[in-house]
Amino acid sequence: MHGSLLRKQSGFFLLLAGYFVCHWLLRTFTGGGFEMDEAEQIILGQRLQMGYSPDPPLYTWLQIPLLRLFGEGAFALALLKNLMLFGLYASVYFIGRHCGFSPEKAALASLSMLLLPGIGWESQRDLTHSVLVTLMAAVTLWAAMGLLREGAGPGRYLLLGALFGLGVLSKWNYALFALALVISLASLRPRAVLRPAFLLTLLVALGILAPFLWWIYENPAIATATSYKLEAEALPYLERLLAGAKTLVIAYAEFAGLFLILWVALFLPWRVERKTGGSVRPPAVSLLIRLFWVVLGILVVFLFVSGGTVYRSRWLMPVLFFLPVLVFYRVPDPFWVPSRIARYRRLLYGAMLVIPLGLVARVYLLPLTGDYTKPHFPGQALAEALIKEAGRQDLIVAQDHYLGGNLQPWLEGALVSAPPIDFRLHEMRAEANAPLLLIWDREEYQDMPAALRDYVNQRLGADSAPVGEPGEIRVPYRLSESEYYRMGWQFVRMTP
Repeated sequence: MHGSLLRKQSGFFLLLAGYFVCHWLLRTFTGGGFEMDEAEQIILGQRLQMGYSPDPPLYTWLQIPLLRLFGEGAFALALLKNLMLFGLYASVYFIGRHCGFSPEKAALASLSMLLLPGIGWESQRDLTHSVLVTLMAAVTLWAAMGLLREGAGPGRYLLLGALFGLGVLSKWNYALFALALVISLASLRPRAVLRPAFLLTLLVALGILAPFLWWIYENPAIATATSYKLEAEALPYLERLLAGAKTLVIAYAEFAGLFLILWVALFLPWRVERKTGGSVRPPAVSLLIRLFWVVLGILVVFLFVSGGTVYRSRWLMPVLFFLPVLVFYRVPDPFWVPSRIARYRRLLYGAMLVIPLGLVARVYLLPLTGDYTKPHFPGQALAEALIKEAGRQDLIVAQDHYLGGNLQPWLEGALVSAPPIDFRLHEMRAEANAPLLLIWDREEYQDMPAALRDYVNQRLGADSAPVGEPGEIRVPYRLSESEYYRMGWQFVRMTP
């Protein structure tokens, strides 16, 4: 019965939909504090703007309608996330079909992304922009495979241009994927790229990006606020290069190691010859192979040019998500037998149980060990205590978006900002002479952080002066009676 479910396309999509509905409902009903990226979307989702922060804005633009419709909580956040993940797995399924896979083989390759920790686990736990950019990369690759067929019309190039533009609006590392894809296409089918119709792709992409690029031009400091993540340590060039190469190897291992170990254990492909029957490699597979090596080449070149960039495994999500499809193509025919397929299918079904159960256990079992994480953050209790002590405010500035986002839904309509978000604070203040309320993590800073005051001074074009002594709110973590979170707060008056 389970095997027949994946042999039909409808069965696969039914299983996929059920899995992500389960995650959506579990995240909604477990509730609790928001994760880092979730809290950021609560903050950014308060206003519709051309840009907000160093990350491109498309995720927030998509999130805002759901926040308005369903409220500022886990329901809306998890709904968008799981819709995107459903789209990602569906796109990889169709990429597998382009590669000549049967419905069952394409389904197993798609579900194998559950064994890529960044996609299977981290994407459910917290990630936002990385999920969207991986979805956009998968849809783009699926659309680009249509160019491998003869007679692709202008509509295909217009679609590709729209996807290029929206992909960059998802996250910056999409540009690496787009570059690698164009190089791979040009090397495989030069006529697919070196033709006038490809100009449509570039023009459409540029047209979509133009307003956001103008925002970057007007806000260069905010747009580049996280560029330090690409910087190498202050060491001699060779040492930095070796350190960067080590992080690249580790990133690949963290991203794909678990999946590759399990695949090798089940299919043992080295025991037989790869080719059986002289089959012809589908063009889509050739594209994936070239894309894999071009991506690696670009990462290595960037490593040499930057002098030792530190790589992280989640950065590989939009450029290596297709790895299961490529690996499954390498399974020799003699090893694609019912017994091995059944074992691998059971493994994937097990992952579909373990991942949601693990997320629930993280919320309810970790407190039994005395370990409290972001789901245990007492946002609602802090917000209620803050209103009781400091009164209701129209504008509050938090130390960071994590703290502010976890309080905002319970602050009775207050607009919450945090560094380095580009909210026009001077336009939002209803009373220019009224004190402004600032909040921060008092476990980290006993007094108001200098960076918080600098942000307020910059955004309001004035100097801040403390009003009275700082206050402190102390409330227990969720599911705890003995562990407390301490939040500092203070009013400041702005003077020209």
